[in-house]
Amino acid sequence: MSSTSAAFPPNFGNEICIGHDVDFDRIKSRMTCSKFHDSVWGLVIYRCSQGHQSAWDRLLQGLRNDVRQSAEYYNREEVLQFHDLHAIDDKRLYGATSHQVREHFQSWVPKNLEDRIRPDAVDFKKDKCWDIDWLRATSTPRYEYCLFADDICLESVDQPGLDLPVVKILWKDWESPWSPEEMSRPVPAPFHDGVTEYWEEDVGWMYMPLLDYVGNYHVLGKCFWEDQYVRPPYMDGSEDETNFVGYWRKKSSSEEANQADRERPLSTEQSSR
Repeated sequence: MSSTSAAFPPNFGNEICIGHDVDFDRIKSRMTCSKFHDSVWGLVIYRCSQGHQSAWDRLLQGLRNDVRQSAEYYNREEVLQFHDLHAIDDKRLYGATSHQVREHFQSWVPKNLEDRIRPDAVDFKKDKCWDIDWLRATSTPRYEYCLFADDICLESVDQPGLDLPVVKILWKDWESPWSPEEMSRPVPAPFHDGVTEYWEEDVGWMYMPLLDYVGNYHVLGKCFWEDQYVRPPYMDGSEDETNFVGYWRKKSSSEEANQADRERPLSTEQSSR
């Protein structure tokens, strides 16, 4: 398969999972259980870029605005008090790869669950695997997926585009089928991660427009990752190289090259003509 065939990925998601209505009742029913002292929904987001402080702040605000606007649209403002976009801004994670973010998230999940358990919860370790409420509350998108924002995501905050800004959404339980040596190979164009030139390759994360935050939380709460996955930089299959995430970097490089050509001094032969 040639790299040109990568320009024809499938449409995002499938017919079973795609829907315009957000089921807030489903979200509410899975944000607590009898062993928890609180009720929470929403994703964790990691900052993986040292700069772009203003963009980071605006990105977080954009995600929270999507929650507020969605709740208002469905007349479900009561869910706002339970939403927690848990931001992790740790300098040790600046520049982290998706694999490093996943490793941190995998350790964060059990610690967060432990912190939510009521002190008087009895026989927790013994019966948790048979507690339906526990299983429902711990298999929500909050504990299966997380967001992270690197340089390219924070750059997208200041770029024009229908699906911009974006963040990256990551599946916690994804496992690479490739060896470390294979994963160190150059990424085939036009993709932003991976080993092969096939758009079917699952790299464990994908781009998500900020405006799809609540919608994706709802969809991933009832469907499988594989049903929704599109290999980056694609998001819905309609993109081309002029509007891929990161198109501005290519444009900037081209402009810099043109500027350098204009500023390059004439050779002796050229100047004598």
